[in-house]
Amino acid sequence: MERAPALHFRSYQTLSEFVAAENIIRSTYKVRGINNILLVNRILKICKGYKRLTVRQLYYILSSRFPKDYPATRAFYKRMNRYLSKIRRVNSTVHQKFIDPTRTFATPPLPYPTIECWCEKESIKNFIGPLLMKYHLGVQVLRGFPSLSMYRKALARARKRNVSMILYLGDFGPSGLLIQKVAADEMDHKLAIRFHRVALTQAQIKRLRPPSRSVNLKDTRAKAYIAKFGGRKWDVESVRPRTLYKLIEAGFRKVVPPEFLLEAEERERAAKVVRRITERLRKEMESEALRLLREGVPEAEIRKRIAEKYGR
Repeated sequence: MERAPALHFRSYQTLSEFVAAENIIRSTYKVRGINNILLVNRILKICKGYKRLTVRQLYYILSSRFPKDYPATRAFYKRMNRYLSKIRRVNSTVHQKFIDPTRTFATPPLPYPTIECWCEKESIKNFIGPLLMKYHLGVQVLRGFPSLSMYRKALARARKRNVSMILYLGDFGPSGLLIQKVAADEMDHKLAIRFHRVALTQAQIKRLRPPSRSVNLKDTRAKAYIAKFGGRKWDVESVRPRTLYKLIEAGFRKVVPPEFLLEAEERERAAKVVRRITERLRKEMESEALRLLREGVPEAEIRKRIAEKYGR
């Protein structure tokens, strides 16, 4: 069996402790190589000391505590994230500790529940902001290849809202196509969620002929892409703004029922009519709840009194 240098054990824990956990780590997380097992063991130990973590925070912790073993490089970040993903897919306790504050889901008023819009880049979301409001679509910005935290949140949200379709907006190139494929694979197929690329598509490129760029041959995904699509790639932003806006709106219009939009508009008007009244009632109830709390009335009793006074 391969053994790590003694320095690794002295810097982390005793050899006997490591050997005791080694077989469990091998079988549970499907990890090979003593140095990779040591990395997994260290990740697990660090996670025990935190209630909340981000992937980058864990990277900083490892590279600062063990600088000789884990240099602060992109290569190590990718290696760490690969093994962390193995852990999180098996260990729900560890997975729940990780958050992704950079990829939040934005929900408009009265959202259409069964369809979401996913954008590869923040710039696309900003560009179509008015359309998202008009068609009442929640939006998820991926920012390149998303984190496992984002996917797990999206799955929980999809189950709760019965999401059946995700409208995807992204570049047509090696990365843009793979990001969509990975996203579709990560979502639970048992939910029968369909990914529909609204833009940019091959048909749109042939019809509109937007400017293109050369594929980066150093990209590991370039060879397979070039064999299928050639040596050019296209950004979403390469399409003229007005044309792109119309393309996306046409895609939204096809899937969001007009009767839902009509009902949503009526509900928004109704909410606007009573907004001043509901705001005044809210302030009155909060003031009364505050008074009762200061008098020492239990919260359950406060809820009961307010419900009786203002109606359920």
